[in-house]
Amino acid sequence: MKFMKLIPLLCIQLLLFSCSAQTASSRAPQTTLITASQIQQQWLLVGIDDQPVNTRINSTLAVSTANKATGNLACNYFFGTLQIDNNRLKIDKMGSTRKMCAPPINEVESIVAAILSDWSKVQINDQGMTLIGQAHRLHYKAQQ
Repeated sequence: MKFMKLIPLLCIQLLLFSCSAQTASSRAPQTTLITASQIQQQWLLVGIDDQPVNTRINSTLAVSTANKATGNLACNYFFGTLQIDNNRLKIDKMGSTRKMCAPPINEVESIVAAILSDWSKVQINDQGMTLIGQAHRLHYKAQQ
């Protein structure tokens, strides 16, 4: 008989627990996965580590609908295949020309090449695309 009196109490506790679990999960931030189609356009590098890039440096990234990536690191041209997974990207099998570059341009080129050739976190918003590598952060604007 005592057990029968506990059943409604257990049901109420179970109901309250399930409601609180649902509320907690609905508060978790929603992460939208970035798709290759969002990156398939022409991009211009405008910032490194929140500092503007010299306007004489023309570092670009273009991604085709077939996920072929091409562009200019800062001095040398590059090519490869875009890989994207869980909001991270890299240019797979990246190759490039090998011209000698002036020191400030060469520094930008090294940073860009390192971030594009390794898995980097990617964020896209109205201001552009940001690639976050292990040591640096690149900010790109979409070209019209």
